[in-house]
Amino acid sequence: MADKAISLNAPTRASISSLEREMGVTAEAWLDLIDREYLRQFISGGGSAVKFVEGDAEQLDEVQARLVALAKQHGLASCQINASETKLHMIQDIFFAISRSLDWSAMAQAFVEALVTEHGYRWPRPGGGVTFQDVAATNEIDVRFFRRDLYLWLTHEIMRDSSMSQDFRIAMATLCRTRLEPDETDKGVTTPILEWLRGELRAIGALRQTYITAKITRHNGRAMLRSLCRWLRLCGRKGICVTLDIRQVLRAGTALGEGLRYTPAAVIDVFEVLRQLIDDAETFQGLLVVVLGDEALTGLDDKRSLTAYAALKTRVWDDVRATRRDNPLAALVRLHSDRHPTVQAS
Repeated sequence: MADKAISLNAPTRASISSLEREMGVTAEAWLDLIDREYLRQFISGGGSAVKFVEGDAEQLDEVQARLVALAKQHGLASCQINASETKLHMIQDIFFAISRSLDWSAMAQAFVEALVTEHGYRWPRPGGGVTFQDVAATNEIDVRFFRRDLYLWLTHEIMRDSSMSQDFRIAMATLCRTRLEPDETDKGVTTPILEWLRGELRAIGALRQTYITAKITRHNGRAMLRSLCRWLRLCGRKGICVTLDIRQVLRAGTALGEGLRYTPAAVIDVFEVLRQLIDDAETFQGLLVVVLGDEALTGLDDKRSLTAYAALKTRVWDDVRATRRDNPLAALVRLHSDRHPTVQAS
């Protein structure tokens, strides 16, 4: 016999909350499904998705640890962001947190080395930094010809790639060029760019010589995140898995503890950032965002739960759901609370 279905609209929410707690999926089952249906091919192939997970502290810690291991296994970068440390209501701060977790110099090194070898030149010391003169001598060509060729390749592969924002393209091309020009690095070109990417730059004037024109703010934060996803794939990474722990956003009063505090208005801004990530998912390449929350996420607090922002709730909430089983592929899943399976990293 088919399972009966029930509506989860606001009028019946309180009457069935206990039932919903009983029908969640196990952490192990959900992670295995995310691995099989998303990470192995969909995310690695350039797709993107945003998932919400509700569980207790132990379960969420297990989910984060396993996702880090799975990301590494499939050639993806990973980043864990906590709302108690990062202002999640500001998209640029999410970008900065991801940026600080990455080795930009290593990515530039991987890109420029692959670029040179793809065009038939030998790299003198694979995996190591070299100069224009080193490459020219190894390949027995004039250094001026090689320099000209590299600039043309960077123009074609980076500067003409419209899937990345203009300032981001300039930054990446400059980082790649300075991998072969240590003197330029010493003159202070690399450090301001890295500070700009990490949100540590005090004045945009420090980047005047690079022609980067604006700081990274909420107005261009999503464009920068899209550019970053594209750049990761150009550098040989298949994408990135980001976990956003929003439990601090859901807390108020004595439950807050240490860390950032979110006003009701800031909570709405956090939910709006998440809504924008969902709506823009198709524009990102190789991005999996997993939002982690406790039972307050689907609670009855009309200021801090999903109920506070209908635009987000309607995107992750199933209007009709089976009474005996959760859909583990749904945008929002509740981890089973009766047992805590051991989720071991692969």
